[in-house]
Amino acid sequence: MSGQGRPVERAAPEEAGMVGNLNQRQAAILEAVRANGAASVSELAGQFSVTTQTIRRDLRVLEKRNLLVKGFGGAFAAPGVARYTFSERHATEAEIKRQLMGALKPFLASGATIFVGLGTTFHALHSVIAELPGVLIATPNLEVVYSCALNTDATVYVYGGYVRNKDTSILTLGEANQQKFKFDVALIGASAIDRDGSVLEFDPMEVALTREILPQARQVILVAHEGKFDRRAPHIVTHLDQVHVLITNGSPAAHFDDPGVLKGLKLVTV
Repeated sequence: MSGQGRPVERAAPEEAGMVGNLNQRQAAILEAVRANGAASVSELAGQFSVTTQTIRRDLRVLEKRNLLVKGFGGAFAAPGVARYTFSERHATEAEIKRQLMGALKPFLASGATIFVGLGTTFHALHSVIAELPGVLIATPNLEVVYSCALNTDATVYVYGGYVRNKDTSILTLGEANQQKFKFDVALIGASAIDRDGSVLEFDPMEVALTREILPQARQVILVAHEGKFDRRAPHIVTHLDQVHVLITNGSPAAHFDDPGVLKGLKLVTV
């Protein structure tokens, strides 16, 4: 029989088992995609014991609600939707993140102009910046904005405006002025680092900003804990051959098909 070996699905009303306007399977699919950053149709079909056609229908429903993005043969977490809540991301590897920030000290100098990317990894950066007078920071990361504006003497620009030191008033910064920065250092994180050395993110808006910044930086430093290796995300920010320094923990060479991708950059492990 042509249907032999395929999972047998029981027809049920669309309303059955609804969770926040999604049925239970759709909610579980969404959680699986967000937990891993991406998932293929075949993986999801096997996980939920349904046909690939059913998975594709569920993915269409989730995409129409802007909960994820369909790709060829699978789906990715939606842009603008955080994979984890702020508190979950802030707590993840908190001690490792503090150590990673400490490892930045030899690369930052008084009077430097620094771009700081998004991500909770940089939330302890103010403890390093506080020791460096005359620093200028430009960032879209509001946690970095407030912690550095209130706890250091750095001049802090936020993309979209200027945060006045000590009272956190935001004054508009035009796009033309944004392009005038020449950064001594660009500090970037990653949602994922692929086995081919690609640095990946989920949100295309974040990717667009970072791509604009990198050519304006004398030195690019990627800071990422080892949990970011072998993950998947849909958008390429840059490649390790465009990074000058990688600060991480563990043994990153084991996470690449060709460990040679680490040649040409300075590797710092904590």
